[in-house]
Amino acid sequence: MQQAAAQGPGAGSRIKVAVLGGGPGGISAAFWLSATPALRARYEVTVHTLGWRLGGKCASGRNMAVGGRIEEHGLHVLMGCYQSAFQTIRQCYAEWQPRASSPFKLWTDAMTPQWKVAAEEQAPNSSPPRWSPWEFTLPELPGEPGDPRLADTDALIGNLAAWLHGLLDAQPELAAELNHGPVLALLGRLASPSLCENVDEDAGSQLRQLAERVRTRLATRGPAPAAVDSAFADTLSHLLILADLGLSAAIGWFFDLMGKGQAGYDALNALDFRAWLGRHGATDTALNSAPIRALYDLTFAYRGGDASTLANGSLAAGVTFRFAMDMMLGYRHAPFWKMNAGTGDALFTPLYQVLAARGVKIELFHRVAGIELNADASRIGTIRIDQQADFTNGEYQPFVVVKGLDCWPNQPNWEQLVDGERLRQAGVNFESSHDTTVAKQLTLVDGQDFDQVVLAVPPDVIRAVAPALAAADARWASMVAQSVSVATEAFQLWLQPALGELGWPSSATIVSAYAERFDSWADMSQQLPHEDWPAADAPQAIEYFCGCLPQDASHADPERDVQAWLDASIAGLWPAATTPDGKLKPGVEISRYCRANWEGAERYVQTPAGSVSYRLPPGPAQFGNLYLAGDWTLTRFSGGCFE
Repeated sequence: MQQAAAQGPGAGSRIKVAVLGGGPGGISAAFWLSATPALRARYEVTVHTLGWRLGGKCASGRNMAVGGRIEEHGLHVLMGCYQSAFQTIRQCYAEWQPRASSPFKLWTDAMTPQWKVAAEEQAPNSSPPRWSPWEFTLPELPGEPGDPRLADTDALIGNLAAWLHGLLDAQPELAAELNHGPVLALLGRLASPSLCENVDEDAGSQLRQLAERVRTRLATRGPAPAAVDSAFADTLSHLLILADLGLSAAIGWFFDLMGKGQAGYDALNALDFRAWLGRHGATDTALNSAPIRALYDLTFAYRGGDASTLANGSLAAGVTFRFAMDMMLGYRHAPFWKMNAGTGDALFTPLYQVLAARGVKIELFHRVAGIELNADASRIGTIRIDQQADFTNGEYQPFVVVKGLDCWPNQPNWEQLVDGERLRQAGVNFESSHDTTVAKQLTLVDGQDFDQVVLAVPPDVIRAVAPALAAADARWASMVAQSVSVATEAFQLWLQPALGELGWPSSATIVSAYAERFDSWADMSQQLPHEDWPAADAPQAIEYFCGCLPQDASHADPERDVQAWLDASIAGLWPAATTPDGKLKPGVEISRYCRANWEGAERYVQTPAGSVSYRLPPGPAQFGNLYLAGDWTLTRFSGGCFE
């Protein structure tokens, strides 16, 4: 049997592909393997995933007992630079046939562009803490997300130079101090489309001289003002810090990356991003500023989940520079996109229904229990599956309908499960790694049940279910051993006042670098029309928060953590909604959802310095019939994201 399997399926038969995992990586693999009639004639695809819903760490569920509210694992926002992700989303929506009542017909119905973001900065030695936002409103850029990239990273340095040019040109006082004419001439040369050929040899020296002038001026200017400055463009300290960071990055690109291709980025990945900027002169003031803190918060980039200080932060410099450049300068249309319903509703409902219409089998309640190699350890030989439940009607219908939209519920449709009421009363959690519920056990065999395998579960799960792979291959063992993840914690609030009544000094935004442990916040009130609250209890705002969860996360008490954080910190964001002692006023909060994500499949995969070289590319992997999918593999960003 093994010899026949190694030769592949017989003439005229389809190649059987087992996709293990129902998160973005696994579902994207199934989507593109079945994207055309020719591919569907070639591949027979089956997705195996635990529990009652798709999405993995990005799953969401509707609480039908509480206003049909959306309950997420955390705060999920798509970046306008996610080319592959948006190609998948756009193709899916073009093919999707939703029910007639669905409010989402086009992908643009399901998402809202976001141009405004903010990074919070705490005034030093202030008691109680006082915070001021660095607000950024980014411009609309050509095209739509999913279009071909505006440019690769080397070309985007021209966008950075153009941004610095505009920043200095808009500040006559600063530009004069920094020797205005030569500065603009240099930045103009850097912004040339053929900059790699046209930048002369002394450009690096000139960049360094310019950076020194900026840093000298920053040192004499002193720290940024503590009070909220609504006219951010006039805050010279902030502009100097941004110029310091931008010039440090430009100098680093010039000396470490220009003309070196991927090898240059690979070499940088051994360094932390802040350390790399510091190596090229960035001041401590800039390296500890709110924009840098926001980047580390956004990527949960803290050792052991301890985000109390940036000294605990670690981000591989090469992929982080590429990501930051794409995120801020290389997006299409808008830099960020917020979903108008749950991530499951907006993304995984249409993906599930398109895949089902194509004939892809999606086996819910299939927990991967073990993966074994064949006799000579050359390929995957068997996959053990625990089927967690049987269905009363032979087939499981996964959705509930909210406001005309097919949605994933926040718990199984128990009435469709054999012994469902008993399982419900027993508190069975099919998504927990500690769940041992088994209706039957299946063994999938190479050459019989599958020919190829797409492994789309994270390394924390791989360690538990596939130790034989690490034992058989040193590079695989290193990849698994060097993969680092972190637990996260999140909560959502449904509020009676609208955002404008909370005291937040701006409009809807995405905020990071705020007080630990819930350092990131987004207003998600655009989801209100797609929940189903009684009119008398209808909220006027929905707010999402998330952050790292320190070690010993299995003992977390999210309700306690959230309440303690709200009592200590929410007044800094919403002063009009709090009492004099800083707590939320009675009647402000209508509903709350809290969760801690500490189990293996829920943890966020980090990208610390020195880790990228151990990642394996998506495929083929070290074993002949095994391919990989997920944000833990070697990709353009090599980090935890949809892309």
